[in-house]
Amino acid sequence: MRPPPLVAAGLDVAFVNSSSGRSVNLGGLAVIFGTFPANLDEFLSLARLRLHLGAEQARELDPVLNTRVMALWAWLPTRGQDCYLEYDRATGTEQCWLIGPEAGACRAVDVAADADQLDRAFLDALVLNGPGHWGGESGLERLVERHGQRPLLVAAQVADALEHRPKEPRRALRLAQTHWPDLTSADDAAWLALAADENPWIGVQLGRLALRLGHLHAARRLLALSDDITATGVDSAPVAQFDLGQACEALSDLPAAEAAFTRFAAARPTDPDGWRRLLLVRLRLSQWSAADEALRRYRGAGGRERDLAERFVTTVARGRLRLKERAGLATWLSARVWAACDEALTLEAAIETAAARLRDDNEVAGVSGSAEQRLHDLLTRARAEFHAELLNTGDPADVERLVVQALRAVLLALPFAGVAHREDREREPSDLAELVAEALTRWSHWRLKTPRPFTHHLGWLTPLVALAINARPPRRR
Repeated sequence: MRPPPLVAAGLDVAFVNSSSGRSVNLGGLAVIFGTFPANLDEFLSLARLRLHLGAEQARELDPVLNTRVMALWAWLPTRGQDCYLEYDRATGTEQCWLIGPEAGACRAVDVAADADQLDRAFLDALVLNGPGHWGGESGLERLVERHGQRPLLVAAQVADALEHRPKEPRRALRLAQTHWPDLTSADDAAWLALAADENPWIGVQLGRLALRLGHLHAARRLLALSDDITATGVDSAPVAQFDLGQACEALSDLPAAEAAFTRFAAARPTDPDGWRRLLLVRLRLSQWSAADEALRRYRGAGGRERDLAERFVTTVARGRLRLKERAGLATWLSARVWAACDEALTLEAAIETAAARLRDDNEVAGVSGSAEQRLHDLLTRARAEFHAELLNTGDPADVERLVVQALRAVLLALPFAGVAHREDREREPSDLAELVAEALTRWSHWRLKTPRPFTHHLGWLTPLVALAINARPPRRR
């Protein structure tokens, strides 16, 4: 486990008798939040000046402060060591030791000889131990004024800008350019060079910026450096894994995206966004059982099914996914969160979206007459066949609801709201129709607990696929 960044203790020292010598008792222990020294001298002054606490805070820490010896531990992640200090109020003497990184390693600090190296380590620790010590945007600006445009400080400014102004990545870029002027929004080479040249934590922050500027390959390379900082316990590693997952997903490397989102979800199990993104990737990979587990964890983290359905409807309807992925997503969605899907997208809305795509387009797929009318005719046939197929499901009152869900799943599976994937445009509609039929069979298994094969009497499916695949791109409004 990573030690707390700064810990204070009070030690009472007393001589019991000449035979047993002195006795040391722990007067109190406190983790100090929001305060971290920028150099060794400030670390010493924390002990001398009672942690710079106000009167009220000091009273709360009387067991620590009203003792003979003030002890402080500061975690220095770049060295993998604790800097341990004892300040004796009775004698006015102070002594520092560096502890670690190997078990049992401990050496006294020579303040005169070690000060420069330790000053750098303390400033690095102030940055790496987390935003709670930075003092926000203004605090970082003061640190830059005091210590100069050091790479870690500039990277912290970038991280702070991305956190508090996520829709203004060019603002963060301008901050980065104060130290890395070659970084531009158009050239990948300078970004890629950072992966080999900079501290991993710096690379990760710049990788997050590269992702938001569209440098996907550079973002992936830089964000992968998060594996190098995980051992230090630096808190930005899980966030970097989330962004790494997004970069890999955008580059269509779904196995790598699944691995990154899995690491993020393990580190932040109470964050529903992590489980949602992991769920989406697992569905695209046809990992149905793993997707069910991700849904269970999403619910356990407080994720709302309505939010899930709305995001998935948007992804399925507008994302440029291959039809096999779309069909799997749409049928799983309609089976697993069907009630939320009923709220997020009605069948009438799905039909209207498809009709708007085809309206006044009389040459789609080489059919005669109105393409919109052709859509409605095919859906009428589909509704009748679904109704006949599902009559034996049990309660007749459920038949119409199941028909609606199956029809909506088909419409979501087909690219009526966006451009078809280029690979699908090169395939025969009959081959693509088989993928949808297979997905409908899985929907039956998931939703009805009956593997009903929807592979016969689907004469309407191939021409419906042809309408969707060959329709013109939607008009811009």
